[in-house]
Amino acid sequence: MEDSLRKKKLEGKKIKDLGILIPYLTVPFRLKSLKCLCKYLITVIRDFFFLQFSVKFGWKKIEVINVDHYLDKAIPFRPDKSDIYLDFIHFWIRPFTFIIRRFGVKRAIPYCADFLSCLSDAYREASRVYRFKMTTTDRPPPGKNKNLKIIHLLDPHFLCVPSLHIAVVILTWTFFDNVFQKEGMDSGERQIYSGELREGALEIAETVLYLKQHSVNCVPAALYMMLFLQPEIFTIQKGVDFINDLFIKSDDIKPDDNEAVLSHINYMFERLLLEGCNEDDWAVPVQKWIAVYKREKEEKENGETDLPQSR
Repeated sequence: MEDSLRKKKLEGKKIKDLGILIPYLTVPFRLKSLKCLCKYLITVIRDFFFLQFSVKFGWKKIEVINVDHYLDKAIPFRPDKSDIYLDFIHFWIRPFTFIIRRFGVKRAIPYCADFLSCLSDAYREASRVYRFKMTTTDRPPPGKNKNLKIIHLLDPHFLCVPSLHIAVVILTWTFFDNVFQKEGMDSGERQIYSGELREGALEIAETVLYLKQHSVNCVPAALYMMLFLQPEIFTIQKGVDFINDLFIKSDDIKPDDNEAVLSHINYMFERLLLEGCNEDDWAVPVQKWIAVYKREKEEKENGETDLPQSR
């Protein structure tokens, strides 16, 4: 009865409409979730912010490699998408609100804790590649866009491969879809809310490319990483379908260019999968690709080869 009442109260509402206040008033005040929250915050500070700022200020010496691809120019620069980009954190917090309201605090908190633990794992694992080589892309000047000014100020932009934006939105969509299944949601309700999260994940993934925060080269490595971090909920087929649905609603990219962009991302994803068959560590194929890409780019700049980058 109580479950039915909770479901009824949420009828007609989207996860995006529910806000973020409830998790802030709940998650830090439950021991199980507080421990995971602290672990997550420490990981982000150590393996994301401090790591790249230490390189920016010269405290650490890690080579920074530009991983732009010529196909990035096929995607227009869209500063108007900056609001979507900045909604990234709220995107994964709002599902906390939803499951707390839909299933109650007692049932929801363990899931919130597990998600924060998975989030920590993603940041920590990605940092293993960042400590090998850092990667960046060419970002257009922010101009008068206040959001982009904030983004450029707070983000040294050295941690592109693998893209944590892509990894986290994939985790959010697949993790909470799995929660809905575990909690016995009927197929219709699950499809509505999981579909909303998937659409949101695609929108944010597109936005990191529109804002030139990432290159088309940054997306496949994140998908590949998530296959190993979350093999029970994220599959190769889900990864391929996600790639093929990028920009499906966009009208600002030429059809031929869009096909070329998706073909390249699929090619890179498949390349990592094939090379990973011979490795026990998911990070090795990504590290090898970065090293090869750097060498090919240097050869191209020196006029030693006419081969297109990364092909």
